[in-house]
Amino acid sequence: MNKESELFYGKILLFGEYSVLLNSMALSIPFKMFKANFDFMSSNKSEAEKKSNSELKKYFNYLLSNSNAFESVLNLSDFEKDINSGLIFNSSIPISYGVGSSGALCAAIYKHYGKNSGSNETDLTELKRKLSLLESGFHGKSSGLDPLISYVNKPILVSGDDKLSLVTLQLDKFFENAAVFLIDTQQKGDTAPLVNDFLLKCESIDFRNRIIEELIPVTQQCIHCFCNNDIDNFFESIQILSSFQYQNFTNKIPNGYRVLWKTGLDSNKFWLKLCGSGGGGYLLGFTRNMEETEKFLSKMKFSYLQISPTSMR
Repeated sequence: MNKESELFYGKILLFGEYSVLLNSMALSIPFKMFKANFDFMSSNKSEAEKKSNSELKKYFNYLLSNSNAFESVLNLSDFEKDINSGLIFNSSIPISYGVGSSGALCAAIYKHYGKNSGSNETDLTELKRKLSLLESGFHGKSSGLDPLISYVNKPILVSGDDKLSLVTLQLDKFFENAAVFLIDTQQKGDTAPLVNDFLLKCESIDFRNRIIEELIPVTQQCIHCFCNNDIDNFFESIQILSSFQYQNFTNKIPNGYRVLWKTGLDSNKFWLKLCGSGGGGYLLGFTRNMEETEKFLSKMKFSYLQISPTSMR
C-alpha cells in the first residue's frame, strides 16, 4: 500500500449533533472537498513540513505513554520508524472547524499502521471503537465516528443504541431544486467545553425533555426525508430544526451569526444549523434557491462554500 498516495477525506455530520448523545439517529458523510494524505518531507524541508512532522512526533509520544492501550491496535515501531524518516500529513482539512481534521489523521494512521487494518474489517462498531481510542489523544474523549467516516469513505447512518450502517445517498433529485452550503465563521470552535455544557444542561429535566420530545423527532424526520428525496417535507423539517437550535443552542452559534441565522428563518429563503458542535468553524445551510441565497451572502460579505453532490458521496 502506497501511503504517500492514498487520500483520506473530511466529514460532515449532516444531522444528529448533540441529539446523538441521547440516542437519536445521525447521518454523517465523507466530504471530498477537503482531503489529506501521508507523505515524507522534501529535501528542502519547509516550515510546514517540519511542523507536521513535529506534530506527529507529539502524537506518537502520546501513544507511547499509553502503550498498554495502543500496542494491541498499532504497529508502533513501524509508525515511529516512518516519523523518524520524515513522515508528514498533508491536509487541506481546516482544524477545529467541525469537518474531521483529526478524524482523517486517525483513519490514515490506522489504515497504514493498524495491526488488523489489512483484514477487511466489517464490524463497524469494533472499528469505531479502535478509532475512538486513537482520536482520544486529540479530544480527550471521542465517539470514533469522524475517523470511521474517513476510514470507510462512505456515508454512515447511526441508529438508536449506536447501531451503524453504510448507506447510499441518491441526491441527484434533491440537488435539482435545492442546495447545501457552508458558512465560514472564520473562527475556530472548541468541542469539549460545548459538549460538556450540553451534558450539564441535560441534567435539567425541562431541557432534556425538549431534546427528547422536540429535537430528536425532527432530526430523525430530516434524515428520513433527506435520504428519501422527500424535498417538501425535508424543508418543513429543516425549518423546525433550525428554529429549535436558534432558540436552545444560543451559546453554540458564533457571535455575529445569530442575525444571519434569524434572517434565514424570517425570510424563509434559507435555513442554518450547526455543523458539528458549533462555537465556530462552519455553519451548515440549506436552500431551495442557491442563486438567490448566493446573491444575499455575497452582498452581506459572508464567506460561504457551496457543496456539490459529488463531494457528499
